[in-house]
Amino acid sequence: MKNNSNILLNLNSLLVMNYEAEKVYVELVDNVDDDELIYFFKENSAKRKTFIDALKSEILKLDGDYNTGVRAPSELYHSWLRIRKLMIKPGNDEGLIREIRATQTVTIEKYNDLLRMLGLPLSVCKLLMIQRDVIQNAKDAIDRHDLITFN
Repeated sequence: MKNNSNILLNLNSLLVMNYEAEKVYVELVDNVDDDELIYFFKENSAKRKTFIDALKSEILKLDGDYNTGVRAPSELYHSWLRIRKLMIKPGNDEGLIREIRATQTVTIEKYNDLLRMLGLPLSVCKLLMIQRDVIQNAKDAIDRHDLITFN
């Protein structure tokens, strides 16, 4: 049972991370002018909303309660703060994209940490792999479309 409570705690942490990511993407749509970025942010906001619903469903299957009061990991919290500060500065799309990419990297690491947990139910494992891969694809899209140059 202790392992189940640890899994639920980590799933709730991912849930909060996805809530925050969805909110940030929605805010970004109104703060950029580039049509490609607007589309990217809208699409990723919708994906994160889908992630939230799926995570809630898995938490309930494990006889848990979803708790959005769980704090997001500090590195993600600080990254979201930096993104919000960058939104105030017009024309700073490159900085926003850099920070989004960094946030995606940390998010992928958090998914991988949970996927390494022992005793993870197969349905949760499959869901987390799918969600992690979608986030990885969004991160790769940033690189592929040269939204920003990375060295």
